[in-house]
Order: sequence, then C-alpha cells, then structure tokens
Amino acid sequence: MAKIVAGLGAPHSPNLPSVVLRNPDFIENKLYAKLRAHLESVDADVLLIFSNDHFNTFFLDNFPLFAVGAAPRTSGPNDQTPMPAYTIPVHEALAAHIHKSGISDGFDFAITQEFSVDHAFSVPFHFIGANSKLAIVPIFVHCFSSTLPLSSRAFALGQAIGSAIRTFPGDLRVAVFASGSFSLEIGGPKIPAADRSGVPDRVWVDRVVELMRAGKVRDLVDEATPLQLLRAGNAGGELLNWIAMLGAIGEGPASELHPQPHGHAFGIWRRD
Repeated sequence: MAKIVAGLGAPHSPNLPSVVLRNPDFIENKLYAKLRAHLESVDADVLLIFSNDHFNTFFLDNFPLFAVGAAPRTSGPNDQTPMPAYTIPVHEALAAHIHKSGISDGFDFAITQEFSVDHAFSVPFHFIGANSKLAIVPIFVHCFSSTLPLSSRAFALGQAIGSAIRTFPGDLRVAVFASGSFSLEIGGPKIPAADRSGVPDRVWVDRVVELMRAGKVRDLVDEATPLQLLRAGNAGGELLNWIAMLGAIGEGPASELHPQPHGHAFGIWRRD
C-alpha cells in the first residue's frame, strides 16, 4: 500500500521566483531548499498539494469547496506570475482513487479532469518539484472568497485523503504539502491604502506557530473560526490548506517550523 512519508508547508507568494532569481541568497529560497532536501531524503514519488485557486482555474460561477485534479498532466502558471511555465505530471490514478474514496466517506468532492493551475501550485512545484521525478496530486480548497469551508471540515477532508492514500495499492511514497499563508491581506481594507499587501493579525500568526510546534492540532482547528480567518485577512483562509495537510498526515508536532515576517512559515513534519 502507499505510504505517507512527510508533511510539508510553505507559502506560494507569486513574487518569490523572480525575487530568488535576482537574489539566490534570499532566506525563503534557502528554506525552500531545506524542504526540497527533505523530500529527496524520504524518496517521495508523489507530492499531494493542498492549495487554493485565485480565480484562475475556477470562478465564482463554478467554485467548489473541495476539488481534486485528475489528469495525466497539468500546466502552470495560468496567471501572470513571472516564472517559468511548466508542464506538471499528475498521478492520475491516485487522484481518481482519492476522489472515489472521498465520495464514499461522505464528501461532495468535485473532480476536474481538464485544468491548469496558478501560482498557488506552480510556485511550490518550481522550488521543490521542477527538477525531480515527482508527480503531483492537486487538491483545491476554497480559501479565497466567501463562504469558506469550516476548519473542522477541512481537517476531516485531510483525514479522509490520508486514509485514501494509505489504501492505494502499490509502493508509492507520498509527501503531503500545504501551500499558503496564516495571515495576509492583499489590497484590502485591513492594511494601509498605500500597501499592496500586509499582515493584519500577527498575534494570530504567533498563535498558529505555537500550536503547530506543540502538535495541538485540535486546538488549532477549534480556534480557526470563520471570524478569526476573516480577521487574518482576505487570504487568511489559506490556513485551511495547512489544517487539511495536518489531517492527512496524522497529528503530532512539527519537526521544524520557520515563521517569516510576512505572515507565513516553512514547515516539515517527519513521517518516515
């Protein structure tokens, strides 16, 4: 049966590839390199990514709360992110198995079989998958517009996906990745009008880091209420990607967690 060999988390800031191109010593490049090295050390075959779309793959007229991409391959970025364009291999069989298992577990789980991805998936792939054998399984979590899924539902989805991975036949080694920020406002009223983006709730960022380091996942789920995610900014719902990842890999403290000033962190949960 397939095995979960790691949990990982990082931001998907669209400016990171171009910043790193100009300055390879940028701290977030070094932290992404740490994640990439861990993936290589556990010999992962598949990177299952919990992330969110920014109205580039889906739009408000058809925007599922949870969806899995199941196709031989995808491409990205499909937005204006300044970075290389990639054809990204997808593990279609595992994705289809997750979809079928999710339906059996009571999730109204959408599937998309012809799709491209924006920077939320492409940036992580650029830093840790582009020069590897990794295929991905993209899991879209509705994090970026009203109404968000409940944190308890995102956690339960992660648990269901973790169970599905562990029942997939074969010797696949699967790393589970969460992509996004804990507190972030992009061009909204929670930051100064002159700023393009900012962190409206640094106290919440510190609390999220504290709970992840302690392995208090249930407390994190309880405290990540719709009101709290709203306080954390118009991209504060991206924490749901991390909560889903923690549901998939099983509870326990982060092995490494490196918070950054911009409302996000880089994390590793060892499972192998």
